[in-house]
Amino acid sequence: MDKQKNIFIGTIAFVVLACAGWYFMYFSELNNSLESMNNNYNQLKNDKNKYSQIQNKFPSIEKEWKELKEELTALIDKIPTGAQFDNVTKMLFSLMEKNKLAIDNFNPSLAPLDEKQIVVPETKETLIVEKYPIDVELRGSFIDFGNFLDQLAFSNYYLTISNIQISQNPYNEVEQKISFISYIYTKDSDISMGLLQNNQGYASSSNNGNNNVDSINDESAVEVKTDEEIVLEAIQKTGATSIIDIVKIVKYIKEQTGKDIDQSFAVALLQKKLKNL
Repeated sequence: MDKQKNIFIGTIAFVVLACAGWYFMYFSELNNSLESMNNNYNQLKNDKNKYSQIQNKFPSIEKEWKELKEELTALIDKIPTGAQFDNVTKMLFSLMEKNKLAIDNFNPSLAPLDEKQIVVPETKETLIVEKYPIDVELRGSFIDFGNFLDQLAFSNYYLTISNIQISQNPYNEVEQKISFISYIYTKDSDISMGLLQNNQGYASSSNNGNNNVDSINDESAVEVKTDEEIVLEAIQKTGATSIIDIVKIVKYIKEQTGKDIDQSFAVALLQKKLKNL
C-alpha cells in the first residue's frame, strides 16, 4: 500500500515538474517573442513619427519651392535677348543722364565675360545666359548716384554693378568721381544660338566666296582703308550722336568688314567727332 502511494506521489510530482518545466520554457519563449514584438512596435512608432514630421513639413517645403521658382521665372523675364543689347545700354546711359551724372567713360564690351546654361522651370527650355561688362566713369554727387542705383534696381532689365569706387573730385568740392563695372545679361535659347552660329558660318563662307570672286575679277578695285577711316565712316553710317552709340559702331564695323576694331580707339574718335559737332 505504501509502495503504491509512493509511486502515485512520485508520478504526480513528475507530472507537476514536467508541466512546470514546460510552462516556464513556453513562457520564456513567449516572453522573448513579446519583447521582440514590442521592440518592433516601438521602432515602427518612431518611424511613423519621423514620417509624420516629414509629411508635416511638405506644405512649407512646397511653398518655399514655389516661391523660388517664381523668383527665378521673374528674374529670367527681366533678362533681355541678345537682340535687345543696344536697348539695355541706351537705357543705362539715359538713366545716368537723367540723374544728372556726367559720363566720362562708357565702354561696353561686345565679348561676353561669362556664359551659363539655365533651365526655365515652367517650360523646361534651356537658355544660354551671357554676361557682358561695361566700364563706367562718372562725375556727380553721391546722392544722385544713390538715386541712380535705386532706379536701376527697379528697371525693366536685370543688371548688376560691382567694383564701385568713389573719390572726391579735386577740381570740384561738391562733386565726386565715381567708377564701376555694370553687367548686362542676355538670354537666347539653345536652339536659336545654334541656328545663329550656323547662319553666321554660312554668311562668312558666302562672303569669303564673293570676296574671292571679286578679287579675281578686279584686284585693282580693292581699297585699303585705315582704322581711322573705317571708324569715321561707321560713325557717319550709323548716325551716332552720343558715346553710347559706340556699341552700334563696333557692330557695324564687324558686320561690314569682319574686323575687330579697338573699342578705346573708336571711343576716342567718336568723342572727338562729337566735340566738333
